[in-house]
Amino acid sequence: MAIEYYSSIDLNQNELQFPVIHKLGSAPTSPAAVAGQLYYDSGSNTLNVYNGSAWINVGGDITSVVAGAGMTGGGTAGDVTLNVIGGDGITANANDVAVTAAQTTITSVLNTSLVIGRDADNDIDFATDNQIIFRVGGGDNVIFKASGEIEATSLDISGDIDIDGTANLDAVDIDGDVDIAGTLTIASDIIHTGDTNNKIGFGTDTQTFTTGGTARLTITDATSTISNNLVVSGDLTVSGDTISANVGTLNVEDKNITLNQSSSDSSSTADGAGITIQDAVNADTDATLLWNAANDKFVFSHLIEAPGTSIFTNLDISGDVDVDGTLETDALTINGTTIVAQATTSAVGGVELATSAETQTGTDTARAVTPDGLAARSVVADIDVSSLTDAKIVTITHNLGTADIMVQVYDKTTEANIMCDIARTTDDFSTASTSVVSIDFGTAPPNDCRALITSLKGATTSGTVAYT
Repeated sequence: MAIEYYSSIDLNQNELQFPVIHKLGSAPTSPAAVAGQLYYDSGSNTLNVYNGSAWINVGGDITSVVAGAGMTGGGTAGDVTLNVIGGDGITANANDVAVTAAQTTITSVLNTSLVIGRDADNDIDFATDNQIIFRVGGGDNVIFKASGEIEATSLDISGDIDIDGTANLDAVDIDGDVDIAGTLTIASDIIHTGDTNNKIGFGTDTQTFTTGGTARLTITDATSTISNNLVVSGDLTVSGDTISANVGTLNVEDKNITLNQSSSDSSSTADGAGITIQDAVNADTDATLLWNAANDKFVFSHLIEAPGTSIFTNLDISGDVDVDGTLETDALTINGTTIVAQATTSAVGGVELATSAETQTGTDTARAVTPDGLAARSVVADIDVSSLTDAKIVTITHNLGTADIMVQVYDKTTEANIMCDIARTTDDFSTASTSVVSIDFGTAPPNDCRALITSLKGATTSGTVAYT
């Protein structure tokens, strides 16, 4: 967003180095142009000046037009004409350029939508990626694919067939014996002599063993399910990661349960061992008692209720502390910092809030500033441009009691900063003031403005000034 100026800039005969003229796609219309105004047309790459009634191209007329390759004509002045030259297989007509009929010079035709044929029902179609379609009588009867496949409505072969790959057949009727040297793939079941109650069934990633019409063992790529009782006469070793006992009653003969028992057990592998009660609090929050090996302690996920008085040598609480009674302590330290009764510049403690008047002085070192007190060091004033007189000057009384102020003015409609003449004086620009500022616009802005005035009273004055 450009900075708006409402007073002329006098460079006092100093150079304006490396300026860039305003770039526009067309002549500016708002505000109305004045004589001497400039702009650079980015479409025609020309510099233009307004003469009081029209925009004039400063660069002048075109010096020449040169015909490039494949064209004739051109000129250096006035209206010029460029003509397209014909070539092998190309005819340049008065109003168009066309491909010559009965073409004999074209050696290659490549197009992603190419179709060659007698009509739409009888053609060779190249428009589909990686395949050629032979269409006869409106049907895609033969299709050649990049994979080497030939797809046909029907195929009548009078000789032998030698298939090195896979033959995918919907139905096979074999009268004699079958000799299979490789893999036998079965889509459904193996049935013993027509007895469908005793079979081995094959599904998608599933194998089922059925006796007496009931699936006794079902094996998938994820699980194996036994539908009746399983008796293990020896020891049971599970090498997986999880054992789920979905039973109403779990009876364990041993009175002690050992966790982390393995050939490689250690304190590091024991870390996180414990008990988890799933969904103990709500539908998605578990309650846990877990061992923290690094700190040699148990960690409870939820509260522990201990009736009566509990005695701790040390108590380290990482979360919140809720004390319903009185907290009495000989000393208070928060995160390693000691807290004192009265805060200072070197100690943390209680503070008193400064008033707006104390904030404006900028010198109090014993009180804290609130947002309201900080706001008291600034004044905002709205300027109604319709109320400006011929002098285009406004005065604002801020009563901040200092000339050490920062003043900024912006357009309330566009919210762009505007540049104007600002003085810490009364409206005649001659009498210094610590409570009034004067603003001279020179030219009235198009929209109402807002002035922002901020006090720097009490600011450090120890800055060093050097004159070179």
